[in-house]
Amino acid sequence: MSTLRIKATENGKIDSRYIQTVDVSLTNLGGNGFEFLLLGYGPHGLIHRRLYHLGQGESVTIPKIMTEHAPFEILVVTNAPNYDRTGLTLFARNRQEIVAIFTQEDAIRET
Repeated sequence: MSTLRIKATENGKIDSRYIQTVDVSLTNLGGNGFEFLLLGYGPHGLIHRRLYHLGQGESVTIPKIMTEHAPFEILVVTNAPNYDRTGLTLFARNRQEIVAIFTQEDAIRET
C-alpha cells in the first residue's frame, strides 16, 4: 500500500487562499492494475470520498473538488506496492482558471 498526500494551507507552499476548486488526475504508470481511494478534507471534514480502479496505463480525472479558498488536504491511498506506479496531477483553479499545477513530486509520500 502507498499513499500520496497534498496539503494546502494559508500562506503555505500550496496557498489555499487562491484555490477555489481542484481537479485531480491519476495515472497508472505501469504494472498491474490497482485500486485507489481518493479522500479530500476541508476545515469542516470530508469534502470528497470515492474508490476507483486504474488498469495498466489508464488515467482518470476527478473534476471540481470544491475547496472554497479554505485549507484542504487531498489523500490518495492505493493498494499498489509503492507510489512509483502512481502519477498524480492536481490542477488548482480559481474561477475556472488554472492558477497552479502540482504533481506527485509535490506530494508527501508514504509506503
